[in-house]
Amino acid sequence: MEPKLLHPISFNPRIPYPVTILLAGFATFIISFIYFLNLDSDFVYKIQRQAVVQKIENYEYSLREKAATQAVHTEAVSYQLPSDFAVLPSAKWVPQTFNNCGPATTSMVLQYFGYSVSQEDTKSALRTNPDDKNVFTFEISDYLRKNYNIESKLLYNGSAQTLKTLIANGIYVMVEDWLHPNEDIGHVTILRGFDDKRGMFIADDSYLGTNIKYPYEEFDKTQWKPFNREYLPVYKPEQKALVETIVGNDWDEKTMFENAVEKNLADTKKDSEDMYAWFNVGTSYFALGKFQEAKSAFEKSKEIGWPKRMLWYQIQPVETYIALSESDKAIQLANVGLIGNDSFSELHLEKAKAYKGLGDMGKAREETEKALYYHPNYPDAKEFLNSL
Repeated sequence: MEPKLLHPISFNPRIPYPVTILLAGFATFIISFIYFLNLDSDFVYKIQRQAVVQKIENYEYSLREKAATQAVHTEAVSYQLPSDFAVLPSAKWVPQTFNNCGPATTSMVLQYFGYSVSQEDTKSALRTNPDDKNVFTFEISDYLRKNYNIESKLLYNGSAQTLKTLIANGIYVMVEDWLHPNEDIGHVTILRGFDDKRGMFIADDSYLGTNIKYPYEEFDKTQWKPFNREYLPVYKPEQKALVETIVGNDWDEKTMFENAVEKNLADTKKDSEDMYAWFNVGTSYFALGKFQEAKSAFEKSKEIGWPKRMLWYQIQPVETYIALSESDKAIQLANVGLIGNDSFSELHLEKAKAYKGLGDMGKAREETEKALYYHPNYPDAKEFLNSL
């Protein structure tokens, strides 16, 4: 019997012929590909080399990214966290003359930067008339910058931790406060040290002397809080980045006052009769341009009871009524602030604005002229007078 011839691949006659053809084609492709690889080893090398190159490029990219990230961190300003004690060199005490705490304190600040300037010289630059009872902190800031290239930034919503960190990094800090706990005579002092073991700040004070101790909690609640925890770091221009880094988010004014609102509202939830917390909510809302909210907070604070001299140092309640076109209320409050303090040129100008709001140009002119009498070079009053 003649043997049957089978297809080389189809050893099983039961596999359909088309499938056999496909299997044969696939086998031929595999054999050819292997043969090709054996003939051209460069092909394999090229594939391997490309894979290695790609891995190297990916690694180099990751290194560049990491280096860029590290560069950001190295460019950031580093600062010293406070330990439990730090004290900066003291100034020679400049005992203030009557109502001269601002100029005398400024004289001591100048010593820290190598200048010897008498309080009479700073007085002539900062006080607008012999009876001027209040030099605003921003006026001290402007004076230091324009005359001595000493930088500063007026800030609010301060904390003991921020003050200590500034001091630990060589930054003197002026603060506005009550001269004594729970009274109403405004004052400025210089914090230059702290002692956690004794729980005290160390200050140079134009009224009390040098090396004065202020207990943390008492100072915060009874002297510093009434001014919305205002503070003025003073520093050389090249230290600006350092101070900004320490202050953090509050360097931005809008953020700072939003945080102050939050902090003081939290205090009112603990004690709904916290008069200073409500007042601080008002000054913060005023700074944010939220005048209706400021008005509500000020009126709540006033209802609880302001100290007699509250408006000698902070006139935002008067300014709030003017912003809301409630001129009669603005005039009434301004009159309260002028009791025993008629030389307060800024408050006379606010009265002038209120009278203008009422359409009484004669009274507006009269109050503006009073402002200029007490402060002859008052640019805002001159501009307002020209607008009448």
